[in-house]
Amino acid sequence: MPNAQQSYLNNLSSEFGRGWNRFWFTPAAAAPLGLIRLVFGLIALWWYLSYIPDLAFFFGPQGIINSPTVEQWRGPYPVFSIFDWPQTAASLWFTYWLGLVVLVLFAAGLFSRITSVAALLVVVSLIHRGPMLAQPMEDVLAMVMLYLCFGPSGAAFSLDRVWKRRTTSRLEDNIAAPPSIGANISLRLIQIHLALLHFGMAIGQLRDDSWWMGRAIWGFISKPESGYVDLTWLSDHLYLLNLWTHGIVVFEFAFALLIWNRLARPILMAAAVLVWGSIGLVSGMLAFTLVMLGATLAFMPAEWLARRRSHEAL
Repeated sequence: MPNAQQSYLNNLSSEFGRGWNRFWFTPAAAAPLGLIRLVFGLIALWWYLSYIPDLAFFFGPQGIINSPTVEQWRGPYPVFSIFDWPQTAASLWFTYWLGLVVLVLFAAGLFSRITSVAALLVVVSLIHRGPMLAQPMEDVLAMVMLYLCFGPSGAAFSLDRVWKRRTTSRLEDNIAAPPSIGANISLRLIQIHLALLHFGMAIGQLRDDSWWMGRAIWGFISKPESGYVDLTWLSDHLYLLNLWTHGIVVFEFAFALLIWNRLARPILMAAAVLVWGSIGLVSGMLAFTLVMLGATLAFMPAEWLARRRSHEAL
């Protein structure tokens, strides 16, 4: 019996180790990671540019979000932001435009190993400069941009890739970038965090009476000025509103638990488009919808991209 137990434990340890190594250290294609970098680079640019009309009003020398106010929001923990340094309107705008250049280079995939880290610094700095302005969208944006720093996010859909193809021989590098462990680690980190995010949102919604009672979606629809479509006519369709509300919670649980199954993955990714798209339309949270769908690309099989390209694109 002791020998049987020892054998079982040895097999368990061995299988766990192989599974762990297979999950984290199997080389993965860089194309999905490059696509995510492109998508989040464009989202970051859109978000960053939205500050232009109110940049001086918020963060200027006479801005309403001054240093004492920011320190109160930040709490006792030291927080770094490059936007804490400017003391004049000119230096503030100089810092802002410099950050914009970094984000453009990041989105274009130029010097990606450097610009991915610099872009994360720019985004986090702007968030930390006005923490009271931050929304859930910024959390997901910063999360994905952090994980993009760990892998070769510029190996596909990037100017780095174009440059490499032009400076190497056709025999050496005329097809897709080779799979890498770094790409797999970055994708796995995004996948795990996204699954946990769905699970956490579902748990949080179960603590809210409006979600239990099936009224949460009506809370968005009843404020047509916030959404992109007016669905107030659904007030006479209580069962449909309840189904919509509860369906979102079911989807979030299903995504967190079943997205790891290859057969369920296409269904859940299609459902994500419907769920987050519908929430974005009725709530006006388009930015949050985009980052959630963009992060879902981490589950896209590289084969899906390969089928649509006879040669490596960019």
